[in-house]
Amino acid sequence: MPLLLTKGVEKLHGINRHEFQEKFMIPQRPVIIKNLFGDDAPVYSKWTFDFFKKELGHLDVGIFDVEGTKRQDDRSYKSAPQNMKFSAYLDLIQKGPTSKRLFLFNVFKHRKDLFNDFEFPDIADRVLRKVPMAFFGGAGAVTRIHRDMDNSNVFLTELYGKKRVVLFHPKYSEMLYRLPFSTHTYIDINNPDYDRFPALDKVEGYDCILEAGETLFMPSGWWHHIEYQTAGIGFSVRAISPKTKDFLIGLYQIGLLTHLDEILRLVLGDRWYEYKKTLAERRALNALYGSV
Repeated sequence: MPLLLTKGVEKLHGINRHEFQEKFMIPQRPVIIKNLFGDDAPVYSKWTFDFFKKELGHLDVGIFDVEGTKRQDDRSYKSAPQNMKFSAYLDLIQKGPTSKRLFLFNVFKHRKDLFNDFEFPDIADRVLRKVPMAFFGGAGAVTRIHRDMDNSNVFLTELYGKKRVVLFHPKYSEMLYRLPFSTHTYIDINNPDYDRFPALDKVEGYDCILEAGETLFMPSGWWHHIEYQTAGIGFSVRAISPKTKDFLIGLYQIGLLTHLDEILRLVLGDRWYEYKKTLAERRALNALYGSV
């Protein structure tokens, strides 16, 4: 039986600041906005596979391939296990399905003029305009379920292709078997094991398709699972949460939690991961039945 994903995400074409703040930012509710940067923004037509092959194809880029390497469900991938020419990678993902992904790629480091291709509208405050990141992947590539470590609000834009995005409210963190000391879980969204993870039966999520020209607003702390349905190009812009608590959680996760987790992993090895799984399952049962 699949997870309960009965909620859809509202789609709008254009939005003003008052409407966005009142309906989505303040209540922290996801929404998809068509042509957020304006109907004629160059980013929608200029950022193509051919453009990147011509302008940046000579670069060596780090490629992540979860299927081809040992899974690390309790940690972030901080260094890529494989390097290849950007042009070769772009050719690869256009040929057919592949699990190889390129993410958190700072194209602006190499082409600062790309900042001129879009302007973020005045709908949110504390937008990190100068640190957007690009994402590339082929059909079948999957971004495992996680929530972002910095706990920012994220505006995820699809420029080419389409993605399936599954979202879960932070209130379900324990029932999603959140691994302690990390922002990950080890459940399988598409093939949930209810015998092992009974709390999943009480989880309800949002399921949506993000298409070219659309931007998905993912509120602070929301869990997300992403599947490339075609070869795709996208990028994200982050905005610091207006809620002080969310901002402090992000600082704590980046500044202390991840480093403490790495130290304990080095000291305890596999025992640390097994302990975290045991604790995650205990917390999920507590959330489901009360203290057990």
